[in-house]
Amino acid sequence: MSFFEDYFNYVGETEAPMLYHRWCAISMVSTILCRSAWFPFGHGKIYPNHYIMLMGSPGTRKGTAINISTKLLKGTGYNRFAPDRLSKERFLMEMKPKFDEELDKDLELLAFDAPSEIYVVAEEFTDFVGQGGMEFMTMLTKLWDNMNEYTHPKIHGKSVVVTQPTVNIIGGNTAQGLSLAIPPEALGNGFMSRVIFVHSEPTGKKITFPKPVSQELYNKLLSHLEEIKETVLGEVSYTSEAANILDKMYKEYVPVDDYRFSHYGTRRFTHLLKLCIILAAVDLRTEITEEDALNANTILFYTELRMPKALGEFGRSKHADNSHSILEILGHTLKPMSINEIYKQVAKDISDVRDLSTILKNLLTAEKIQVVTIKGKQGYMLLHKPIVEWDPSLINQSFLTAEELY
Repeated sequence: MSFFEDYFNYVGETEAPMLYHRWCAISMVSTILCRSAWFPFGHGKIYPNHYIMLMGSPGTRKGTAINISTKLLKGTGYNRFAPDRLSKERFLMEMKPKFDEELDKDLELLAFDAPSEIYVVAEEFTDFVGQGGMEFMTMLTKLWDNMNEYTHPKIHGKSVVVTQPTVNIIGGNTAQGLSLAIPPEALGNGFMSRVIFVHSEPTGKKITFPKPVSQELYNKLLSHLEEIKETVLGEVSYTSEAANILDKMYKEYVPVDDYRFSHYGTRRFTHLLKLCIILAAVDLRTEITEEDALNANTILFYTELRMPKALGEFGRSKHADNSHSILEILGHTLKPMSINEIYKQVAKDISDVRDLSTILKNLLTAEKIQVVTIKGKQGYMLLHKPIVEWDPSLINQSFLTAEELY
């Protein structure tokens, strides 16, 4: 039986979505690995750390999923958890190796030979970073890249220096909460492209009396996690078959159908490789196989399908609803429509025809509509582009549970 099957059996019947549990398990393994395993990539290395955000309406049981994996991780003796609220400087201080307690006396300088690490577990992520916490976000953005050293300059006194910083995050949020933590103009910020937004609707399950935890499964998973930590060490390689399929996935990537994730696409392959390391690690291997690549791509694909819902209206333009209405109107016409004809149908929502002109211009630029001439009449019509889908050979639906399939 696989690690994930054991974990899902350990979770048991639950009101939390299975996709949440999948990513919580991934986060747990990412944290156990820290920098003990890496994938050589050009002039650098890719480590398996993840920033994961469980998204959904209140009551979707984000905290339930997070608490189950966190308690299991604590059972292994792991103790590098970030406090609930802290300054940027204190956050860096908390990353220091615990064995060097003497450095607690010096909050100005950190310099270690050993890797520094911290695990952010935040059921309410906005509470952790604070409202409009862009400075904190910027720091987290840099730390995701696993540089050899991070220096946080201070206006007065010495800079805070952290050697080999490694950060993992498992958080929960709503679209409304996210908009409080991050201003919409920050969509172009690198932090958003480094986060896996895992959205789910409430399962609708009502379990009055959850069954007790299986001590046997608990011990089995603890033993497995400890074995991962002890055996998955060093450089991660890949088979020739894995190389071929990963090359195809990189070159044939199908973007998330939402402009707000345009920057995510530039780091999607890195996310894929991080997942490949995880999937090899849970099988106690340091070689990525074709099956690992296929399953990693499947997890990402079914998560990405839900990503637009994760953000809700966050970051959408002020004309988003009107743009949608115009596309619906044009979708029901068989002949070009002039701007005046369109305006007559949307006048109750768009008071100024100049705003309509701006919206149409934006839709043209986005290649959602086109200007055509049919039988002497010029006007706007939908631009039907071929639907690009993943090659079915790059997706393995059987790897996921029925609940996780979109």
